[in-house]
Amino acid sequence: MTTQRQPRRRGALRRAGSIAAALALVAGLAACSPTADTGGDAAGGETGERGEELVLQFRGAPMSLDPALQGTASGSIFTVLAYDPLIYQAPDGSLQPSLATEWEFTAEDNSVFEFTLRDDVQFASGEPLTAEAVVASMEYFVAKGGGNMPRVGPIEAVEAVDDSTVRITYGAPFADAPMSLTQTLMLGNIIGPDGLADPASLLQTMDGTGQYVYDADESVPDSEYIYELNPNYWNPDAQMWDRVKVQIISDPNAVLNAASTGQIDFGLGNPLLASTAESAGLEIVSAPFYNWALRLADAGGEVNPALADERVRAAIALAIDREAIVNALGGEHMSPSNQLVVEGTAGYNDDIGWEFDLEEARRLMAEAGYEDGFEMTILDSSLQDHQSQIALAISSALEEIGIQVTLEVDSTSIPSFAEKAESKQYEAVLWATNGGVGNAYADLRSAGTMSNPFGFLDEEMEKLYAESLGLTGDERQAVYERMSERWQEVAVTVPILTQYFVNYVGPKVTNVKASPQNPVMLPVGPEPEYNWQPAE
Repeated sequence: MTTQRQPRRRGALRRAGSIAAALALVAGLAACSPTADTGGDAAGGETGERGEELVLQFRGAPMSLDPALQGTASGSIFTVLAYDPLIYQAPDGSLQPSLATEWEFTAEDNSVFEFTLRDDVQFASGEPLTAEAVVASMEYFVAKGGGNMPRVGPIEAVEAVDDSTVRITYGAPFADAPMSLTQTLMLGNIIGPDGLADPASLLQTMDGTGQYVYDADESVPDSEYIYELNPNYWNPDAQMWDRVKVQIISDPNAVLNAASTGQIDFGLGNPLLASTAESAGLEIVSAPFYNWALRLADAGGEVNPALADERVRAAIALAIDREAIVNALGGEHMSPSNQLVVEGTAGYNDDIGWEFDLEEARRLMAEAGYEDGFEMTILDSSLQDHQSQIALAISSALEEIGIQVTLEVDSTSIPSFAEKAESKQYEAVLWATNGGVGNAYADLRSAGTMSNPFGFLDEEMEKLYAESLGLTGDERQAVYERMSERWQEVAVTVPILTQYFVNYVGPKVTNVKASPQNPVMLPVGPEPEYNWQPAE
């Protein structure tokens, strides 16, 4: 029999000393939208000319070159260069026309959604964009059942209403339909009929309608990926560069060096190296993004029986001095996180939040029968958690309540980390969520994935989530806030800190923007004002 714990506010206690000591071990190591206007500036934006080559960096090889299997966030760079989305999410979070020029719900309960396609658009193969082609691409996406599938809604049917109109029917209300068709979740990144005729080819080539075409002959897998200008692109004014190269560089210090010396024009930065990057003359563009949390995935106690007790999970959450961790990391571009989502995003709840309360944590451990603690293994990725600094800080904190942590660190690749997380061998995983409550929870509820390998679901949370999908505006925000509260009560994920999405921008590039609503910075968009432009 477990006890239900009420939400707790943050406290003012600090335990920076022991955390700083642990970190010292690694410190020395490195709605209906109007039709888009496709006029505007000449190619090249402010300069009037295209840039010759834009060189970007990513931390590892793509999960896949197939949009149905690719990941989200900054990893979508590999697909959005070649695949336009139906709807484009701008840097300020607003939704803009792209392949779809207008859209609307045609059922009052938000269960039927229709959109109209842009005319005179071609795939890389030369085939025209049609309603039938969109239907085929979406049906392929659903059939593949990739990692983004749980977040695109309960799709029952996709059909062509006429040559330029597509209707999606959902099995339940799904107010997130427009967002599901953006570059974020890939369902709207439409694959052409030639690509679908040979799905295996999508792992080597790309058949999209994007600004660029993938050059497999010039690319070197796991090293660099080359994209050439698409000569048939429907809006040539939006093409800012003749060529785009994505280089794979995993080490944060190597990324900083490459950006500082002009080898790359844009790099995925590290919050701890941001001041050094600024001193080197690089522009820093950042926004709150990664909400790091310890995911106690084995809430049923299959691998570690102690985690089945809600008191134990609450004790773990109370034992973390978030502000001390941030201070010890010295992170100007990070902040303590005490709930499911980042402040400023949908569902953030001012009335809740885990506090640091070591005495209460020890009391709960004793009440649950674990006064002497237990052993626990945490899976971490050093490609995301540099030198496992966050994981080491967590391990140090949990020692204070008797939990002896073994860190399993994957430094190979994100797919390798995901495979391990899905294996059900690890009761806890350190990983981050992003976006509002709807997006974060959709990820966390995905049974069988790295986010939820043991398939844990909370009945009340499920009801709230289903309710939220039929609501908009203030009504939805109220349900989202209750979801944040309930997720804290369940204590299956323990928030640690919010890490800003820090990126380095070299002198050749301008117009790189981000916001809490859309912190992911990508170089392409449906109009020049949303594209990274070559500097004068």
